Amino acid sequence: MNKSFLFGATVAVGAVMLIPGVATALGRAGRPIVRAAARSGATAYDEFRKAGAEAYEHMEDIVAEVREEMEAERAEAHPAPEAEAKYEDTGDQPSGETQAG
Repeated sequence: MNKSFLFGATVAVGAVMLIPGVATALGRAGRPIVRAAARSGATAYDEFRKAGAEAYEHMEDIVAEVREEMEAERAEAHPAPEAEAKYEDTGDQPSGETQAG
């Protein structure tokens, strides 16, 4: 779609809306122009919507990658201690657990 056509169609529709007598004066002769402008507007809307959806999807992917990197950095900085190794040396049981016997 040619950008200058879209701009011209938008200006034409705006002029028709701003000048009250123009819409009635054009009558049937202006109907094809209005239809073309409406079609151009609908096409532009669909294209912008598709582009916006793609941009949103790319941003979601980037955010997910960043969150994974941040989680990996946190895991490297603060490794989780092994609970079993902690109790093997002392022979103690974790709180809340009792030995049977």
